[in-house]
Amino acid sequence: MMLDFYLIADDQSEPNNREFNLEYIGGIRADLFYRLQTEGVIESWFDYYSDFRWESEIVARIFLKLQQRPKSAALQKEEKEFSTVLQKAIDAKSGVLAFGD
Repeated sequence: MMLDFYLIADDQSEPNNREFNLEYIGGIRADLFYRLQTEGVIESWFDYYSDFRWESEIVARIFLKLQQRPKSAALQKEEKEFSTVLQKAIDAKSGVLAFGD
């Protein structure tokens, strides 16, 4: 099970269904999502099993929190991949739309 992320401009309306033409930029597994919530990197009100949207400001904030964690919490492979997903959105000056599958 993965939470998939797609680029979506902050001013773009959400598609009505999952048949859309947004760029897939990566995904994360539930265990990483919940660990990052426990650490306060991802806010607790986001639900892994519900679709949600992060505007570009939220993406940047999460990216910064991920990078500013204590040195002892070195980025693991999955965390680096998630960081890359966030960086893609930042580079595109875009938010993300997340779908759990």
